[in-house]
Amino acid sequence: MPVIFSLAAETQADQKELTGSHVPSLEVPDDPNGNADVISDLAFSPDSKILAVAYGRFRGLLQKPSPGMAIVWDIKSGKRLATFDSFKDGVSSVVFSGDGKYLAAGGYDGSLQIWHVTDWSRQISVNFNSESVTALDFSPNNASLAVGTMLWAEDSRKPNLHLYQVSTGREIKSLRCPAESVIGVDFLPDGKSLICAGMSGVVQDWDIEAGTSRTIFQSKDLMLFSMALSHDGKLIVAGGDPIHYKHKKWQVQIWDTESGKLFQKKTEPGQMLSTVRFSPDARWLVIASREAKVKLWNPSTEQLIDITNTGIDVAFSPDGKLLALANGNKVTFLDIEKLLDQE
Repeated sequence: MPVIFSLAAETQADQKELTGSHVPSLEVPDDPNGNADVISDLAFSPDSKILAVAYGRFRGLLQKPSPGMAIVWDIKSGKRLATFDSFKDGVSSVVFSGDGKYLAAGGYDGSLQIWHVTDWSRQISVNFNSESVTALDFSPNNASLAVGTMLWAEDSRKPNLHLYQVSTGREIKSLRCPAESVIGVDFLPDGKSLICAGMSGVVQDWDIEAGTSRTIFQSKDLMLFSMALSHDGKLIVAGGDPIHYKHKKWQVQIWDTESGKLFQKKTEPGQMLSTVRFSPDARWLVIASREAKVKLWNPSTEQLIDITNTGIDVAFSPDGKLLALANGNKVTFLDIEKLLDQE
């Protein structure tokens, strides 16, 4: 399997010479807070040149929080461009705006921060009382940010889906996804609708201006852990664990966004699903489980490829050339074209 390179500590990267077109494999140094071996989310910049990585365990209310970090890397050189360590608990989510001007990160401590990519100065900072930030997405015009949260105490009336104006940090609207924990938010390409998914097995399409929703999927038998839209917004994929299998199998389901009809589903043996993502051309899905096994699935041809490299969180680069796999304290990049040519 063709490994392009693994990212790691800036200090170690500076000590090693570049070989060919990539840096050697490096490891993130141990963090005194014990967070360095946990990667919660990955996000490529729109030009596929930068990778943002969310680090840190979720400690929650029952344990003493350990600060998390959001770290930004240059993919070509492997050098660390910025480190944001003001989070009191683990960092759950990172996302770049579509124009590449902003990076947003959310933490389990309820903090949300947005930075300018040009100089990494902070644009806004928001704190959600009694909520953890669990999902983020910029609007297509990059003017607003959707924020999905997990409520620390059950309250069926409290909003868990928020829209913020990027320029001012002002809250534009708050909505309620029927779940205590929102595991995914994605704007449709027109910017007028927002797809949200809840861990309790619900996927909804929200009309932002009207504040009304249409339920696309709801199940008491499937616990969801990941949701994503195809680049054109025509398909929704969500994945999790069928409860009746007692977490011994994972399942992904694909729906048509406009009609809400089930397009396809797949169930496979394995531990809890952790991440599912569309390739930029929507031909492939990458699926990762908690046991760090990664598969590529082509829903049209039913081709299923087992990837030997391990990963719990995964992401495609926007240019469709790289697949990033995060596991332990490493992020490994695979050349997709070479990977598919081997099959």
